[in-house]
Amino acid sequence: MRRFAGSWFPILGCAFVAVAAACGPAGSRVGVAQVRVGGELGWQGQAVVGEVNPLTITVENGTSSVLSATLRAEQRVGSGWRGQVTQRLRAPVLLAPGGRTRFVFPWPVEAGSEPVIVVVEAGGAELARATLSLRLSVEKPVAVVGSLAGPSSGPAMVLAPEDLPEDPLLLGPFSGVWVAPTAVVAAAARDALQAWVAFGGGAVQGLPMPTGIPSLRDDDLRQALRQHGPRPPPVGLLVGGTLLYLIAVGYALVPLSRRSSSWGAVLVLPVFMAVALFYPVLFGLPHDVSSVEYSMSSDKVAQFCLETLAVTSHRGGVWEVRGWWVERVVPGSQRVGRDVSWLWDSAGLRTVVQVDPGQTLFLFRYGTAWLGSGKEETVGPGTLIEERGFAPLLAAVGPLLQEGDRVVLDSTAERRGGVAWHVYRLRWERRG
Repeated sequence: MRRFAGSWFPILGCAFVAVAAACGPAGSRVGVAQVRVGGELGWQGQAVVGEVNPLTITVENGTSSVLSATLRAEQRVGSGWRGQVTQRLRAPVLLAPGGRTRFVFPWPVEAGSEPVIVVVEAGGAELARATLSLRLSVEKPVAVVGSLAGPSSGPAMVLAPEDLPEDPLLLGPFSGVWVAPTAVVAAAARDALQAWVAFGGGAVQGLPMPTGIPSLRDDDLRQALRQHGPRPPPVGLLVGGTLLYLIAVGYALVPLSRRSSSWGAVLVLPVFMAVALFYPVLFGLPHDVSSVEYSMSSDKVAQFCLETLAVTSHRGGVWEVRGWWVERVVPGSQRVGRDVSWLWDSAGLRTVVQVDPGQTLFLFRYGTAWLGSGKEETVGPGTLIEERGFAPLLAAVGPLLQEGDRVVLDSTAERRGGVAWHVYRLRWERRG
């Protein structure tokens, strides 16, 4: 297995939420020694196709001893004739006697999804199992917060202010959020709403919100990725060069042993040495995998940034990256990642996904806002900011820039074995 793991992939704490629950688990089933598990997929049990929905799982320990177990969830997506994808999660559970806890995970839902199977197990034995019913919808509702009166047209879903999530990913199933004037929204939920609006998620009425930045376009990402694409070893050059080198050495050995001049053959040796030394500088070292991350931040969003990760490989295989990432699927296209797992263990939270050879996989998440320093560009009359590698980020924020705005840019590159890493960060600071 190749590991995509690095210090620049912080674990997003809000992707894994555990809070005490006061109600019994919906659709739960009693297991061994009265351990119960249940839950629902989607807001109020309704999952929107093509979006990241909340997967709520409740675990209850009805025994008189401490429960130390593993929570598993699994869902198959697709069909036999067009291919199936399996997405899984594993997370530890530790509950006191009589304890109850609730987990909320971001969970992508696609057309053709089957019900989610949830299992609690310990020591290889299954303690409880539940199959969560699935109600799919293709139309996004408007979330009405703190009031029973919402938009006059279209589907709506009434939420209490405390129902608003702290993770912007979980707002994806809504077309918009309408907040009543009397609603008191917690600071963490307000931060999530601001990030969702700022990075192209949707619209919010009733609260001051930042200017929305369009999502990075797929065409811009693919064009930029061509500059960082995997470089296979130059097999033809290596074979041809090796043959010429051996021929030159063969012709040079006899004259050199007789102390006679054979400058033509002797000069071939330093030529090949020069090519070997300067080839990595001119053409770059060969590598199998390219990983390019784009991070968009705004000074109007205090807690979050939007991170997009592009991964491409000649050979394919199973790739691993820290944190909770979900595949970015453009409407009308299909998923590239075959099987995806979210694993929570002693190494932290990891996303593991299987990719076919030659495919380009796009993942995204809301990460921690980037507040670091870098190259600063101030927008003036007729200013055109062009920086190599930042094209997708500049294409998204460029049309919104005004005179006096400031753009902070930073990039890093690293190579680990056959994997080339590139990270590009941009922070937009509005004038005033």
